[in-house]
Amino acid sequence: MSTATTTTAENAGLPAMLDTKDVAEMFKRCNLAVYAEARRIYYREVNLNPCKKYPKQVLQRIEWWFWDWFAYDCAVSGIGLTGNESEDLRIELQYGPGAGISPFLALAEFMYDKDERIGTREIRDFRELDDTNFASMFWIRDASAVKGRLTVEDIIHGGVYEVADVHAASQYDGAHGGMIVNRIAHVRGMWRSCSIPIYEARRPDDPQIGDSLARSFRETGYKPDFAGLVRFFYGRAKDTGLDWEDVEAARQAGTLGALIKKASNR
Repeated sequence: MSTATTTTAENAGLPAMLDTKDVAEMFKRCNLAVYAEARRIYYREVNLNPCKKYPKQVLQRIEWWFWDWFAYDCAVSGIGLTGNESEDLRIELQYGPGAGISPFLALAEFMYDKDERIGTREIRDFRELDDTNFASMFWIRDASAVKGRLTVEDIIHGGVYEVADVHAASQYDGAHGGMIVNRIAHVRGMWRSCSIPIYEARRPDDPQIGDSLARSFRETGYKPDFAGLVRFFYGRAKDTGLDWEDVEAARQAGTLGALIKKASNR
């Protein structure tokens, strides 16, 4: 069995990374049934409009987000990958809290056992990422290109995080508003971005909009998972396909809460 590629940046003190595309491709080769079932579930949850012509770039990103969703949010049975073809074909998707292990961790542990490039430090990075990662909508409170940091508030669940993300910090340098929908994880003592953002916009940046969004989500109790976040912005129905202008228009019209409540009932 061939193994996936990893990247490390020890000189910069950065954690080792395992590409989620490699995770998906490995399971596609080792157990096509698990991969195919997960992909059906994801696209059913995202619920793209078959009558809408999506730009090629958007469709590509939705597929990239499938890799992230599969690697981090799905669960598989047993100890995951073993390298034994007959054993790996017995792997099944697991459902429910605490069931199985993620495909990401399954491949990471397999590589730790089989690949000399993956040592104690690398597997610790992978385990930390697997244990702490989550996706949400974040309101940007501050961004510093010099520090390579974003200070963000979790709109859906609450909480404020300082996130290491050199690219985003440079892009939003000096911003005190705007939204980024992404996945973060706590690795090597620091919160870090660990996927391609689902959605991001610097405007509008009025703090009242951030407060209004947070109230709307928390009052309705709507807490979409990763696939739900993709659906919220790109999928089919009135709770989706939003851009910042739609959000602002709904807020000004006083219908934002109702729109989010409708989404929570799907």
